[in-house]
Amino acid sequence: MIMLRLFLLVLMINPLVANEDFLSDKIITKVEAGLFLPKISGSVSNVADEGDFEKDFTYMDSSATYLSLEILLDYDYVPNLDISYFNLQDSQHATLDRNLTVADGTFGSDVATVIDYQIATATLFQDFKIKGDYISLFGSGLYSGDLEFDIGMSTKLVSWNFEVRDLTLPATNPSSWIHVDQLIVLPYLGVKYYLYDFLLHADVNALSFSDAKSISYEAAIDYRVVGGVYLSAAYLHEEFKADEEDDTVTFGTSGYRLSFKYAF
Repeated sequence: MIMLRLFLLVLMINPLVANEDFLSDKIITKVEAGLFLPKISGSVSNVADEGDFEKDFTYMDSSATYLSLEILLDYDYVPNLDISYFNLQDSQHATLDRNLTVADGTFGSDVATVIDYQIATATLFQDFKIKGDYISLFGSGLYSGDLEFDIGMSTKLVSWNFEVRDLTLPATNPSSWIHVDQLIVLPYLGVKYYLYDFLLHADVNALSFSDAKSISYEAAIDYRVVGGVYLSAAYLHEEFKADEEDDTVTFGTSGYRLSFKYAF
């Protein structure tokens, strides 16, 4: 469902991509696929209790699939488009040291929990490039590299589900659910540095224009292996905060991402 909504969002915010007048060699498309290895943090809180995902529910290291599509348009005043998506699913058994209220249930002792987390981000951004120059060093001409600054807006589709099931009552195994389904709009800032076959880049999303809050940032390095094939390594942080009925959810994932890119 979240991928269908993302597809519809792309059609609405960037109709130029589907215009045949723009299908030329002035368009660069980059496809990325990889593995995100985050550490989970955050909590679920209400007027009665606060449950910590690491301390109470024993979540730590996890893994998620990561996909992205970047469409770079070399036209004046035409923004570029970057789409990213990851899907994290994890589960844990924990023994609580106190009674803990989550959503409409109170749990003690042994519980089983499940997290299903998907986040899709569509970013429209304008790039501002500064070309480098050749410099002389020890009698050799070296290129200083190109610098780029990106400014834009991001729209995040966050789908997060959390289930707590009581294992001390095997006949019924009562459970509680919290479901977060939010669309969050926020500014985007990025910087890129191109030097020979290397690309260093960093970006940040912050200051949400929504009731739900989000912040994300990453720092990455890409290396062109051959042709349009790249290896990429990054550190990525994603975090959101949202109110759902009587509960406030703060959830974060931070860790390394390893991926392949192909540009055409």
